[in-house]
Amino acid sequence: MLPSGGGIRVVKQFTEGLAERFHVHLNRPDGGSRLKNLKNISETVYPYPLWRKPSGILRPVAPVFLIARLISFKSVCGTIAKSINSNADVALVHNSMPIAAPPVLDYLKIPALYYCFEHPRHIYESDIIKRTGSFVSELALKPLCAVEKRMDRVSVRNATAVATFSRYMKQNIKQYYHRDSTVIRPGIDTNFFCPAENTDSRENFVLSVGALWPYKGHETVIRILGSIPPTERPSLRIIADREYPGYSAQLSGLADRLSVEMRIEKSITNTELRTLYQNATAVLCCQRREPYGLVPLEAMACRTPVIAISEGGFPDNIIHGETGFLFDGTVQSGAELLARVLHIRNSDMEENAYAFVTGKRNLKSGIQELTTILEEL
Repeated sequence: MLPSGGGIRVVKQFTEGLAERFHVHLNRPDGGSRLKNLKNISETVYPYPLWRKPSGILRPVAPVFLIARLISFKSVCGTIAKSINSNADVALVHNSMPIAAPPVLDYLKIPALYYCFEHPRHIYESDIIKRTGSFVSELALKPLCAVEKRMDRVSVRNATAVATFSRYMKQNIKQYYHRDSTVIRPGIDTNFFCPAENTDSRENFVLSVGALWPYKGHETVIRILGSIPPTERPSLRIIADREYPGYSAQLSGLADRLSVEMRIEKSITNTELRTLYQNATAVLCCQRREPYGLVPLEAMACRTPVIAISEGGFPDNIIHGETGFLFDGTVQSGAELLARVLHIRNSDMEENAYAFVTGKRNLKSGIQELTTILEEL
C-alpha cells in the first residue's frame, strides 16, 4: 500500500519479475497506488474505509482518529494474512503508507520476507522530517508516533527475514530494529531509460526530481543554481508527483529572489520524464538521507551527469569522479561541481555511468537476488 513514486515502481518491477518463477497473487488494502497493466498476476483489494483523511468535524480530533485508523489497519492486515496463510507458500511484504512495516507480518504463519524500503522517517529522522510545520500539532501527534513506533518494531521482529535497498538502510535496520538484513538493490528498465539518439541535444536546464517536500532538496538545488553566474546559469525543471501544502509557492518565492528561472511540473508520464533526462545538462539529487534513489540511475542510463549529496543510498550507485559526482550538501560544493559540468563535458564519466547501470543495476539483477531468497525461505 504505497503512494506514487519510486517505491511503487519497484513493487511493480519485482512483481512482474517474480511472476516468471512463482505464481504471484497480489494482496493490497484500498487506498494506495494501483499497479497497472500487470500480466498473469491476480489481485485482491481489501476495503479500508478509515484510510480517508479526517476532514470537517473530525479535524480537531485527528490525532485520535489516526490512532483508530492504525488499529483498523491492523484488523485489515489480519484478514489479509488469513488469506495468505491459506493460499501461499511464502510472503513478500512491502512497506505501507499507514505504517512502515505493515502488521500483516504479525499474523503470517508462513515464511515472510519483509522488504524494508524505509523506516518511519518522521520518527527516526525528526530533525529533517516532520508531519506538520507546527510545534503544537507535532506535540499532539506524539501519542500516535508512540503507537506507530511500537507496532512497526513488533512487525519487523515478526518477519522471517528482512531485505532492504542499500548499505545505509542496512545500518539503520540494525540500529533501530536490531535485525540483520540482506541488501537487494533494485534496477531500472535500461531498455526504456536510455540515451537519446542525438547525444548533442542537451538543453541549458538542470533537473530535480522528487515530491515537493522540504527534505527532498529542491530548495538546495535552487540555491546552487543561484550561485552560478547569471550569464551561465541554467534554468531549473522540478518534476514532482505530490506536494506538501503550499511548498511549491515557497520554492517559487525563493527562485524569484535568487533570479533562478524555474518550472514545476507534476504527474508527467515516464516517456516525458525520459525525454527530460535525455535533454538535461545535469540532474541534481539533493534529497536528504534518501534510502536508495532511482532518479540517479535513470539519469545515468540516459548518459546524463548526476550530482548528488553523499549520504543515504546515493553512494551505493554513484562513484565520485567515475560515474557521477558526490558532494557534502553545501551550496558552495554543489555549485562548484555544477560549474564544472557546465564547462566540461566528461564523455568517459557518462559512458562509465551508462555501463554501470546497464551491467549492474538492470531489472534482472535485483529480481534474481530476490528470487533466490524467496526460494530459500
